[in-house]
Amino acid sequence: MIVYGDHKRTENARQLQEAAIEMAQGLDRMPCGIRRHAALVGLFVSVSELVQGLADVDFKARGVDTNSPSQRQGARLLVGLAAEVARSWRSGFAVDGGIDPRLLQMLAGLDCKAEVLTGSAEGYAHYALYPESYLGAARISGLDANTCVIGIRSIGLGLAAMVAAAIGAPAPISVRPIGHPFDRRLNADPRLVAAWRNEPSARFAVVDEGPGLSGSSVHAVVAWLRKQGIDTDRIHLFPSHSGDPGAEASPDVRETWGRCRRHVAMTFERTFPESSQSPTLRDWVAEAVGSPKLRLTEISGGAWRSLHYADEKRWPPSTRGTERRKFLASAGQGRWLVKFVGLGETGLRKMQAARMLHQAGFGPQVIGVCHGFLVERWTDGTTMDQLPLSRQRLVAAFTRYLAWRATNLRTCEAGASLLALAEMAVHNASEALGESQAARLRTWFSKQTPAKVLERVEIDGRLHPWEFLVGSDGTLIKTDAVDHCRGHDLIGCQPIEWDIAGACVEYDLSEAEAATLIGGMDNRMDGRIDTRLIDYFKPCYLAFQLGLWTMAAQSENGWERARLEETANRYEAGLTRFLGQARAD
Repeated sequence: MIVYGDHKRTENARQLQEAAIEMAQGLDRMPCGIRRHAALVGLFVSVSELVQGLADVDFKARGVDTNSPSQRQGARLLVGLAAEVARSWRSGFAVDGGIDPRLLQMLAGLDCKAEVLTGSAEGYAHYALYPESYLGAARISGLDANTCVIGIRSIGLGLAAMVAAAIGAPAPISVRPIGHPFDRRLNADPRLVAAWRNEPSARFAVVDEGPGLSGSSVHAVVAWLRKQGIDTDRIHLFPSHSGDPGAEASPDVRETWGRCRRHVAMTFERTFPESSQSPTLRDWVAEAVGSPKLRLTEISGGAWRSLHYADEKRWPPSTRGTERRKFLASAGQGRWLVKFVGLGETGLRKMQAARMLHQAGFGPQVIGVCHGFLVERWTDGTTMDQLPLSRQRLVAAFTRYLAWRATNLRTCEAGASLLALAEMAVHNASEALGESQAARLRTWFSKQTPAKVLERVEIDGRLHPWEFLVGSDGTLIKTDAVDHCRGHDLIGCQPIEWDIAGACVEYDLSEAEAATLIGGMDNRMDGRIDTRLIDYFKPCYLAFQLGLWTMAAQSENGWERARLEETANRYEAGLTRFLGQARAD
């Protein structure tokens, strides 16, 4: 099934550089504490994205990975910033003021004439992966300055700088594995490691955030090092988790992961442990909400359902493996939701969207962001699957909500193209329904002519009834309203018609109800709704949801698996009905 995607955007390197310089200068005015540390890490993440983008430009021009002067300059800058992060982290965030002025000069000296391809790193944006975790892993790895540190672009370059800073090694080199996602390879100049190759005591550290479904990126680097005559026992891996590569890993990849020494990035809890003298997440949140006697309870991995449902048998499905880390904070009668939304600019953008949603009456009150975690006041209410609205109130509520998103959350951020969505739908239909049904869907798409100019918005993406809370006064509050357009999936930001199609599917809107919804939004938006695009999106939405819940079911068992399979079956039936109607038409 096709579910996941990686959305990149082309940006002006000079503008990214200027924004980073402004961020760096802003640190001068910040006192010590978690806010300054978070801003420093945000700067590191932003500069990492810029430097990896410039390295990719260099790779594209040369056709091979080299350690060019510009790449060495960028890597040294990252190691310097990593050292600043390490100093703040080890001090318990007791460092204040600006960064070393020489780093600011290095940042200003980067050659930023090019357009670069960037995107939020998955770990920083979705999975609560903190660069400080690699400082911890490197410190206890036993490696020293006689180590060639290799970062896999994109996120691996910055993480490699963390490892190098922690062990006192030279600035890292970086490589970009290419080819099929499940069978990557390197096109790198052997001189990258020539100075280390024939020194028996030298070690090689390969740094990335994986392994993912195949583990092929790290394997590509290890295979390349072996071709340079470097024994496996000299190669050390720095992954982000202790698990093995996923279902798409080849026997060679599994051998690599079995033979190489691994130094797993520390978990969030070990990076910011309660046993240390440094402020922890509980302290960060306590400071934000103004309540020192605070209790934190983890509700990740679907555990949040126990707070909304008295009977576990009524729990909705949950993609537990990809859910974001979240906690319930409580102090006396006060309760807050603490959820990971992303480091640096990613988290700040989501906080701004969440504040706008609250001000418009659609979301909970926002307290702030604590180093990647959004803090919102906990909202009491009953989920809409347990307390359904009347059809008239439902349509009216969606009219207001979706029209507001379309008007206030416009964006230039990337999302899947219409062609990519159609290809996903056909592929998923083929896996679930067979090739004949997939061929029928392919033919149907060939006859559609939606608008070519698409205005993207930060769609909601999850309009399922368990995602809404009905308050005691009858108001409707949307939970998780800022994440799904920036998730680690194919969809991304889309025209608002995607959410309209989703509402039609999730609530089985009749033609009259759909017409009322569209007409009401047209009135609020000056007639910008494209009904042809809604029709185009409906099978795409069904096929995406089918793939999402099918893949989630494969890693579960018992009640969880049954819930997920039941949900997937509902979308499969919906897609089958759609194809039957399309054939009749």
